[in-house]
Amino acid sequence: MTTASNATLDEIIDLIKEVKPGIADQEIQPDQSVVEELGLDSLDLLQLSRRINRNFGADFDLDTWNADAEQHHRSVASIAAAVAAGSRA
Repeated sequence: MTTASNATLDEIIDLIKEVKPGIADQEIQPDQSVVEELGLDSLDLLQLSRRINRNFGADFDLDTWNADAEQHHRSVASIAAAVAAGSRA
């Protein structure tokens, strides 16, 4: 993982903590599932995707990301990968 992607990952973790303040004190790992392990529900995911799109100027497509959940298990790292792939500014 490059420094840029580490920065992206750190910013996504910060956004997750904003959306779900109850986990703000937890150490979040890239391989953790935002749904199964961190407890984000569908509304939280929608809020997270909007914040990602706003903060990164990316087109994070929540529906596409969810459709591929069997492959990436909705991990934090999979969000960072989708953002990196979608931000071509």
